[in-house]
Amino acid sequence: MKRYKAIAYVQQALSFLFINEKNAEKIRAIYLYGSAARDELTQESDIDIFIDCEEKDEKKMETEGKSAISRFYESKEYEKWKILRFTHPISINTGNVRVWELNTSISSEGILLYSRQTDIIKGKKETLFIIELPSKKEQYLKFTRKFFGRKEKYYRGEGILHNLKGKKISSNVFIIPKEYQQETMTVLGKLGVNYSMKEYYILE
Repeated sequence: MKRYKAIAYVQQALSFLFINEKNAEKIRAIYLYGSAARDELTQESDIDIFIDCEEKDEKKMETEGKSAISRFYESKEYEKWKILRFTHPISINTGNVRVWELNTSISSEGILLYSRQTDIIKGKKETLFIIELPSKKEQYLKFTRKFFGRKEKYYRGEGILHNLKGKKISSNVFIIPKEYQQETMTVLGKLGVNYSMKEYYILE
């Protein structure tokens, strides 16, 4: 489960990197690797990501990446992760993944968080959803019980997310298999819930 939290955590951090459209033009792919990708995070672990880019852009993207992470640490999103006690430092490496010394590690156990060429990727496809929960308590309870299910002392029941083969990561973050993405979008639309989403691949 920590691996899925790491994916959600890093995706929110990376959103600060893509605010600058020029960064997106230089990035070929972004990978999660190391202990987070292997689902072996400990309390002391960093979360490792690699930004694949041309060698001439390596230093620039390292600077931009670290700047984005710093802004994430100062954001409201990061405050929510503090509540969950999930605040691992994010470590960034950049360069040409094909010649990088840990290329084998990424190829065998990495998770692709972003790529400009998804048509040639082999791997398990999943989608991360971040939703805006209703602010009014009555609507909030109605939605969460219907979508996530109920786990109370005298009552337990599965929600819509169970039927979508999804995993709840936090109060407003969940992951579903890619094949259930359109169905999930339809369900959230009918429930009047706003959301953002990111696709990623567990490499095979």
